[in-house]
Amino acid sequence: MPVIAVTTIDEFKALIEKSPKAVADFHASWCSACKTMKPVFEDLADKIPDVTFISVDIDDGVDLAYEYGVTAMPTFKLFDNGKIVEEIIGAKKPALLAAMTKLAQPPAPASTDISVSAATAA
Repeated sequence: MPVIAVTTIDEFKALIEKSPKAVADFHASWCSACKTMKPVFEDLADKIPDVTFISVDIDDGVDLAYEYGVTAMPTFKLFDNGKIVEEIIGAKKPALLAAMTKLAQPPAPASTDISVSAATAA
């Protein structure tokens, strides 16, 4: 799946709302650490089709960076059903890979065990 570049809060929120799982890369074109992480982010987008990958250049999306409390670049925010579940600040490839692996996992099935007390009470 390609990385989707957004510049407005409305575009961003629409993607987050329609995507069960998403990750946003808040970066700047002048940031060397961001340039290091860009190919990693794009590679993950190619390998994990069930997650929406969003790119936000903070110079073009100042309001977005402010809205989501971005104070350093790169900042990666991972969303599950519209809620931020993890944040990674800095060019931390191992942390991003681990977080993406966790986010991409399907939810654990609900337990089908019936408690003994509930079974005997009937």
